[in-house]
Amino acid sequence: MDRYSHQYTVTCQDMNKDYRLSPAAVLLYFQESFARYMGCLHLAAFDLVKERQMWIITEMCAEMTEADTFWGDDIEVTIWVSEITPLRVYADYRVTNADSGVLIAKGTSCWNLMNADTRKLDFTHSVAPKITILPEMMTESHKKIRFPKEGAVLKQVNHKVNQLDLDFNGHVNNRSYISIAMLTVPDEFLLTHRTSRFVIHWLRESYLDETLTCTLRQIAENTYVHQITRENGEISAEIFSEWKPLTNNVEVSDVAKRR
Repeated sequence: MDRYSHQYTVTCQDMNKDYRLSPAAVLLYFQESFARYMGCLHLAAFDLVKERQMWIITEMCAEMTEADTFWGDDIEVTIWVSEITPLRVYADYRVTNADSGVLIAKGTSCWNLMNADTRKLDFTHSVAPKITILPEMMTESHKKIRFPKEGAVLKQVNHKVNQLDLDFNGHVNNRSYISIAMLTVPDEFLLTHRTSRFVIHWLRESYLDETLTCTLRQIAENTYVHQITRENGEISAEIFSEWKPLTNNVEVSDVAKRR
């Protein structure tokens, strides 16, 4: 198997205020597809745990198009591996409308194997023979993206981690960091702009009842860095986001007609 595809039906919780698929939903379905793909290769979490290993994702980037994605539409996520290094597995993906084939999002991601006992990275040589590599399908360069350090601070928001933020491992879910970051974005901006590109760096775990501080810095027009910091000053995650003004607003009636 050199790639994996799976279809999902968009739910109302997957949509932004502009009725398009949200960045958090793209991350959700991408991670779900990665898990399913690794399951087909017998490299899923429940397979690796026997070897005291686990998958961790450290970086993801996504290019979002202006495609209208309605509640009830079927989307298809296709995922493949385009590069494996001694410590990293790079998985690329495309999200399309299952009926029309219109591109909704595409991007790449970086995964590592962690030793469950030592909490240190393991080499990928144990999984590499089972994975087909498609370097010709590399979505974009896998060189680590560095976020700008300058930029005026526009807003800071504190968020106390609750049960809804957690995943089955007991720490803050990868998707929750996007939701926390969006707390710093004004509602009026969300109603008039869409996310065109985002890059996430996951750096450290956060836990229940911690108070996280999200700082929003503006790098350029419609370009921002959201930095999420733990109480001890450690950075849990950073998100780089680019936005574009909405050019074709979707009305509620349009969504209703498609259901």
